Amino acid sequence: MDERDEFGEEEGQPTDPEAERLGKRVEFLFAYVQPLGRRYTLQEVVDGIREAARHGDPKISVGRLWTLVKGRAGNPTVGTLRALGDFFGVPQAYFIDDEVADRVAAQLELIAAMRANDVRSVALRAAAVATMSTHGVDAVRSLVERSGLLEAEAAAGGSHAEKPDTGPGPLV
Repeated sequence: MDERDEFGEEEGQPTDPEAERLGKRVEFLFAYVQPLGRRYTLQEVVDGIREAARHGDPKISVGRLWTLVKGRAGNPTVGTLRALGDFFGVPQAYFIDDEVADRVAAQLELIAAMRANDVRSVALRAAAVATMSTHGVDAVRSLVERSGLLEAEAAAGGSHAEKPDTGPGPLV
């Protein structure tokens, strides 16, 4: 018996394009909303929705959530969409309005990229600090001191052309 039979679907039955679109949007939330540093499980989402529910709010089961994610359940209730939106921190309209879905998706992708870049930039900064040697610090200090000496000579009427050019010193 395959999964389609378990959920009462027949082999040749056409899929609902609206259910598929909703499934892709819910799946996208699982992929991009990861405050735990990993993907939520279906059970964690169901538990989170139950914990946040008030008296009379709809409940959702793992099986029902699975059918939504897989694009096999069309026409969820407004309460279900509200609960999912509240859990993932997106507006209800994300699930039904293409423009809102595109805007939210772009924002979530940007947040994910910023998180990834933040980790990289911190690592790069740490590596740069770790590799900065006393040689590099000495070279910068030497350039600053040499610049000060040249300014003092110019103010005193001395000519830099009379002295041999030894270059800026070692650079790291």
